[in-house]
Amino acid sequence: MLPQPPPTGYPIPKTHHAISVQMTTWLDMQGLMLGDPRVKKVQQIGYPRSFLHQDVVKLHNSCLLLRGKPNESCHLYPSKRHAASSKAFILETATDVEDSVEVCAINFPADAESAITGLFQGSIIRLYAVFFPKQMMNIAMSFWRLTGTGISSRLAESLHEHMEYQRQVASSSDLDQDFILSDAAVSNTICERITYLLKRASLQPAVSEKLSPSDVFLYPTGMSAIYHCNFLLQSWKPAESIVFGFPYELTLKLLQTYGISCRFYGLGTPGELDEMETYLQLEASRGRRVQSVWCECASNPLLRSVDLKRIRSLADKYGFQVVVDDTIGSFANVDLLGTADIIITSLTKSFSGCADVMAGSIVLNPASPFYTTMKRTLSLTYRNELYAADAVKLESNSRKFLQRASKMNQNASYLVSLLQKQALSPSSVLKHVYYPLTCWSLPNYREMMRPVSPEFTPGYGGLFTLEFESEKSASTFFNALDLHKGPSLGANITLAQPYVQTVFARDKAWAASYGLDETIIRISAGLEDEKVLGKAFQKALRLADCTKIGALRHGNYDGCI
Repeated sequence: MLPQPPPTGYPIPKTHHAISVQMTTWLDMQGLMLGDPRVKKVQQIGYPRSFLHQDVVKLHNSCLLLRGKPNESCHLYPSKRHAASSKAFILETATDVEDSVEVCAINFPADAESAITGLFQGSIIRLYAVFFPKQMMNIAMSFWRLTGTGISSRLAESLHEHMEYQRQVASSSDLDQDFILSDAAVSNTICERITYLLKRASLQPAVSEKLSPSDVFLYPTGMSAIYHCNFLLQSWKPAESIVFGFPYELTLKLLQTYGISCRFYGLGTPGELDEMETYLQLEASRGRRVQSVWCECASNPLLRSVDLKRIRSLADKYGFQVVVDDTIGSFANVDLLGTADIIITSLTKSFSGCADVMAGSIVLNPASPFYTTMKRTLSLTYRNELYAADAVKLESNSRKFLQRASKMNQNASYLVSLLQKQALSPSSVLKHVYYPLTCWSLPNYREMMRPVSPEFTPGYGGLFTLEFESEKSASTFFNALDLHKGPSLGANITLAQPYVQTVFARDKAWAASYGLDETIIRISAGLEDEKVLGKAFQKALRLADCTKIGALRHGNYDGCI
């Protein structure tokens, strides 16, 4: 038996700090993206960067209540720098509201003593509020979503008990003081675990052996890691960056928003790599140097793998840094220390594996020619903003990472082999199965795969994507698939998401120009029984296939099931 999905709008999983939400039908998913009132009415939760958790909203509302100004909203950040950046982001779009956007430091009592005495001599937590006109909420949310720097739901929850005793800090000197919210011991345990995983079954032991836990930097979300990595690179060399291959949509958007300029090669093919090399030659002849090239291994959602060895060779020749996001391939399956200067990971996904905590990481490669400069710069500016309770949850979840990754590999591989046979049949509405194993770029992925070890056999990850011949057949399949359906990936339960319909609903033509058809459904394999999963997929596909032969038009479902 598969786990029973919750009703539309309910949390996935059924926990207070869940990071996904059930959207049962194709129309539900479209409504989630387009703000359909029908969907908003039942939606209890969402991905935390896109949908404010109820605990965060409650804390925001307490600040608004005490401030007492009408028609205002606010967002809370753990750092003055992030709050100031949020304000700047809002004013860049709406210059006419400058006098109405304000950053304030607020002290929250974290224990009864501080709350009761009002002296704040016990434990306090300082957060930074950005107050802005209500009509600016969409703009403010764009910053919250893009940078991933807002407060977490666990941090907000911890402050509820005494939040009515909060106090705005008046002193300008005090405004510059950020408070430590992290747990150093737990964070260090996580960094040690990541270091172990990166050293394990290495393709180049001489390179990986140099890595230490001090080379791992934790962040409250994966996007926060990307945001801070971009600023690190800009401080090193304020120059053009390149995104090679189609990435997670916000990676490209962030580099376009906060970079000097960003060049995009969205197909990641050998032909585009030739084009990029020609461009690098041209820029070098003009006395200009590219700062960095960003890639994924493998890419989300089409699971392509770019030629990282060739990119590394170009980096050595032209002096740029190679930044690789390994979230999809994961620490378990791929070893990027031989090619990447910087590795970025969303720890929210398979490293956590439970869809109930957000986190991210930056790893600086000691073998990189830029390592000394990057390490010195980041060490001087770094502040661990991963809240202590989130770190505790992440540490606990990640103890079984390798076992979880093995089962995800196994389930995804089994489902892909099952569905690939259907995709090859002319009678099926399933056109293509995207997976590193079925992709033209398979040799590139295999170049990065770790060797087999006694504790783990590497695979191709837990993510794959299905493409259908029409939106009708795709929606029929999706509606019939009796599984959990929501955003995110790498959870211990299988998740389905019609990717273009939810991520590129307003940019379908642009996405299609890079091979992302509006019919694609992204599948993140969980830990369920593979045979039971297989039956669920086959049942849904049989029903979808009936759209091809017209049986559904006549209401004849029986033969399809």
